[in-house]
Amino acid sequence: MGTIAETLTGVIPIVALIVLGAVLRHLRVLDDVVVEGFKRLIVTVVLPAVLFTAFLSMEFQAAYLALIVIVPLACVALLALGVAVGRLLGAPRVAPFLFTGFEFGMVGLALYTAAYGVAEVPTAAIVGLGHEFFIWFVYVTLLKRQSDGAVSLSETLLSFVKSPVIIAIAAGLLLNVLGWRGLLADNPVGGGMLRSLEYLAAVIVPLILLVVGYGTRLTRAGAKAAAPLVAARYVTTLALAVLLSEVVAGRWLGLGQPVRAAVFMLFILPPPFIVPIFLPRERAVETIYANNVLSLYTVVSVVTFVAYVMATVG
Repeated sequence: MGTIAETLTGVIPIVALIVLGAVLRHLRVLDDVVVEGFKRLIVTVVLPAVLFTAFLSMEFQAAYLALIVIVPLACVALLALGVAVGRLLGAPRVAPFLFTGFEFGMVGLALYTAAYGVAEVPTAAIVGLGHEFFIWFVYVTLLKRQSDGAVSLSETLLSFVKSPVIIAIAAGLLLNVLGWRGLLADNPVGGGMLRSLEYLAAVIVPLILLVVGYGTRLTRAGAKAAAPLVAARYVTTLALAVLLSEVVAGRWLGLGQPVRAAVFMLFILPPPFIVPIFLPRERAVETIYANNVLSLYTVVSVVTFVAYVMATVG
């Protein structure tokens, strides 16, 4: 971002589309059924299209390997810290899962793309790769175990390989390594398919930001209950975001501003939106608590990201 005007051009759509989502909920243009359909479309079609094209076109650097390792290790450390913080605050059992993990797909990519452009999506994608392994192999496994009991390795592997997101990442990486990007682009059929995926990828920002705006509905009591955990997580992850983006990615690994911004963005995101999905009906109180934490943290994340983009002008 070279000027304040260019920065505002990236920031205003983020705020405007989130507000629009809330307005459309108030006007009843959007309802729960429609938004759930949007979410399924995003997770099964739009997000895989974004990630496939991103990994297909990215230029890999050796320094990225360090980030792929560091990010999941940081997430594991946050999970362990979340156990202690949850006990200290007297929070529900789900608290550790609200202290780690980041909503990279449903919020992160939309914020990053809106601010930095589609051309930088591969950068954000590579930063989020290690996080995806943490989510599928550690986070979801432990969350399922707490909710449903023991989860076998075969179940974990099956859910991993069946995920449209993982399939898209693996396919994009494989074709990239094989050097088939040019072959696909030069072939009329392959080029047409790539253009179709680009059309799909183009709708990720408005769709996700509308969904975020629609889902941000906090009561005073809900915000008050969620605030202690949100504050504890925010202070911790903000410090981690600065450390990993500026010191590790910037000074130690020598990576540029787009990568540093992607690292910062990842670590200030809200917890994964999938948490309430895995909570059984008898834990309804915890589901409400989790939804309040997610809603409040989403607002905090957006404000923080906007402030970061404004602060890094020039």
